[in-house]
Amino acid sequence: MIEKYKQYSLKYMLLSVSLIAAVNTFSQLDTTKKIKAPKHYFTPTLFSDYYVTPDKSIPQIRSRAKGLIEDKIIRNHLKSYQYSQLTGGFYVPLLTRDYERASGNTANFHLLVTGSYMMAMPRFAGISDHNLLKACAGLRGIYNSGKKGIWFFDATPFMSTDLSASCHTAYRWGGVALYDYMANPSLSFRFGFIRTFMFGNRYHLPYMGIRIGRLDRSYFSLQFPQIVTFSFPVGRYVRGGFYAKPMGGVFNMANNDTVYYKNPNEKTIFYGRFEMNYGLRIDANFSKHFSIYVAGGFTGYKHLGFFSDAENATNTTGALNRFYGELFTPSVFANFGFTLRIGRAKSIYKNYNMYEVFNTNSTIGVGSDINMGDGNIPNDIKKKVQANLKMKDVQDLIEAQDLY
Repeated sequence: MIEKYKQYSLKYMLLSVSLIAAVNTFSQLDTTKKIKAPKHYFTPTLFSDYYVTPDKSIPQIRSRAKGLIEDKIIRNHLKSYQYSQLTGGFYVPLLTRDYERASGNTANFHLLVTGSYMMAMPRFAGISDHNLLKACAGLRGIYNSGKKGIWFFDATPFMSTDLSASCHTAYRWGGVALYDYMANPSLSFRFGFIRTFMFGNRYHLPYMGIRIGRLDRSYFSLQFPQIVTFSFPVGRYVRGGFYAKPMGGVFNMANNDTVYYKNPNEKTIFYGRFEMNYGLRIDANFSKHFSIYVAGGFTGYKHLGFFSDAENATNTTGALNRFYGELFTPSVFANFGFTLRIGRAKSIYKNYNMYEVFNTNSTIGVGSDINMGDGNIPNDIKKKVQANLKMKDVQDLIEAQDLY
């Protein structure tokens, strides 16, 4: 019996050694295979965002505020106001080209196709619910000179309609063109032009920005009219930031509740909203593929307005003329979302020009005022590496440094 057990043990040991040798041989052969390198620095990216503010009653008696058009009949009709929105979108790289310079620097060009939707859900106690859809598709091009200059262009045509009642569908467009001058990794400037609806109206504004501090460490960024933020790392995978930013838009809305009572036959009106948010945002980058964020704070300025479709029919370039405006006292807001990045990308580790490219792309939302975050940029956290690092710690270091 013992002899038979020894035979089985010997056979098991020989089989184990043979398997280990075979695995080692195949692994060595596998390393000779050419691994297909990623074509793009950007990966196909999806994002989703939800934003909500609480119900606020519309005061029936108030002093006239400068710039607002008061109408007690409309105010009594609306009664109260609450707002929420659901946003989703994507961008996908279509083309990436690298250009090797004689100086040793690498320039590159990126062409992305973009798309997004926003479901705006204003709620007034005195009228029916309206679900307002804004959907867009566009292109953005980014040229990185490999030295100090980055050019960014974005064109976003979109449509707006009311899914809850019959109304006209409007076709509009937004766009950005800017030049980013990065003096060094800790200092950059941006200059350009933006056509935007984020202030609850249609405006053509200059774009001006400055960033102080490295993007992979703590930094202060002022990007007019997009956002002002102080961002800081919290460990290797988490980033926090205090910010102030405008949020808003203009949407087509059915006049089935005769909000524009002076012309009840008008089928469509425009609903415009604008809020100035002050808050704290926390981004958690669980991996190079997935990030989530939560944010909250207060709105120091909250405004809504209504515009006549017919009266603005011939106004194709300037600010829209409204027939009613309302300003609310400060309120609170909550905001959360996620970003999903699919596939492999070229490494950008310690490539500060590419950090700037990714930050420009995330700051200027895809068809909206949503900031997708900088999960592509690893936090630069200095830690003492112990001699007895576990294998998982080594894998984490490789994940953070080599695969981004």
